[in-house]
Amino acid sequence: MQQLLTKGKVFPFTKANDTIALSLARETMPTQAKETKGNGKPSFWTEESLDSESLSGWSQLYFFMVGLAKILLVLLLPLAYSVFLYPLLFGYASWDKRLDDWLMVSYGLTLYFTLPCLLIWAHYKLVCKGYYFLAPFLKRKPVYSLNRQTGMVTLYKRGNKVRFTHPFIEFDCVLMSAPSPQGHLNYNLMLVHRYQPYSVGVPISNLIGTNERVVEYQRLWNMIQRYMDVSQPMPDLLVLEEARAKDPVTAAHDQQTGRDPRYWRDMSDDTYKKTLAKIAEKQKTSPATGPKINIFADD
Repeated sequence: MQQLLTKGKVFPFTKANDTIALSLARETMPTQAKETKGNGKPSFWTEESLDSESLSGWSQLYFFMVGLAKILLVLLLPLAYSVFLYPLLFGYASWDKRLDDWLMVSYGLTLYFTLPCLLIWAHYKLVCKGYYFLAPFLKRKPVYSLNRQTGMVTLYKRGNKVRFTHPFIEFDCVLMSAPSPQGHLNYNLMLVHRYQPYSVGVPISNLIGTNERVVEYQRLWNMIQRYMDVSQPMPDLLVLEEARAKDPVTAAHDQQTGRDPRYWRDMSDDTYKKTLAKIAEKQKTSPATGPKINIFADD
């Protein structure tokens, strides 16, 4: 694994520009940001740190139950009610007998299948709205943390224990690729420590997935560098907009440029999509990263 981590394409350190990874920006709409505000769940990306988390092992069972409930509600239960309705309408027994049988079957079907499925689905929708306190069994576990204030990168292991922590400048950004079973290339963007032969890296590509274009991973790396460079304002993203006023360098930049502090948050979803589309057109003709810098040069 350590050899694989060193055989990918290394993205150099650059003086980050203002380009953004649009695949990350599209993850959250303004209405979603408003719905989750004030629910007690802090943002994963703030003026202090970028904290990546994954769901606990119980999440697999939970999402299996959610998927099963959806299938039952959409397909199987309507079919079952229809099947049991047929004897009521076209049976040969007396009407009272047919009605009693139908009520008994429908009662059992509703009590033991429909209501539990509705409760599971309603719970899932509430969790999606941001009411995470309703699902303590889905407690998240930390994966990694990039701290803008201290400049440290931390990777966690099982039990929420720290696997390693090192300064950001000691990591190389490596893009690895591997073919999928369908023959497509899947990408992984990793921060690999330059001086220690760790068998694992920091998987920052989990912010955008594994099926984007290479230039999108370059833009993600550009944003990460801009975020970790305290001499520059933070990337201009919806998820970071509320935190901009809390970061001194970013707040000074916004005041100097006259940036609207609620530029992203006050947009409608439709306007937000159109604005990102315009940015996408502009970024087609602009470099994905800034000019390359030599981090080993003497000051």
